Amino acid sequence: MKSSPRSRAGRIVSALIFALLWSGTTSAQDFGTGLSAFNGGDYGRARQIWEPLAGRGDARSQAGLGFMLLRGLGAPEDYAGARGLFESAAKQGQAEAQLMLGVMYFFGQGVEQSYVWAFAWCELAQINGNPEGSFCRDAAGGSMTDQSQMSESFRLVQRLLAEQQKR
Repeated sequence: MKSSPRSRAGRIVSALIFALLWSGTTSAQDFGTGLSAFNGGDYGRARQIWEPLAGRGDARSQAGLGFMLLRGLGAPEDYAGARGLFESAAKQGQAEAQLMLGVMYFFGQGVEQSYVWAFAWCELAQINGNPEGSFCRDAAGGSMTDQSQMSESFRLVQRLLAEQQKR
């Protein structure tokens, strides 16, 4: 039986926490301490550790904080705040942030629903190593109503890739 795009997107969200483990940048030990706090349910401690890292541009910490804001973990739900953090991390090539941004566009959470943007961000997530990106991308592509949307998605992917490579 084929699963619905919404149930696949739910699986994607639950995979984020595990996927955050594998990406590596500068503050690995500090990020790991925050991740341990997060996984232990100490969201206040995770936020305390990740906020300064995120402020210094650590993409994993930005993605982690974005997830917390998206889900209202340790702080009230804040879609706009989550979107901003995901965008900052996504522009650095952080695949999980790209995936979460795509999911936000797919469902219209804190953004105007757009399958074009959902497709583009999820395609980038897949390109950057998150295999769940293909599920999100395919769900967005299957939800488009005409070929012009798909063409726009492909152009957007190329533009975002070029911007990412400039960093």
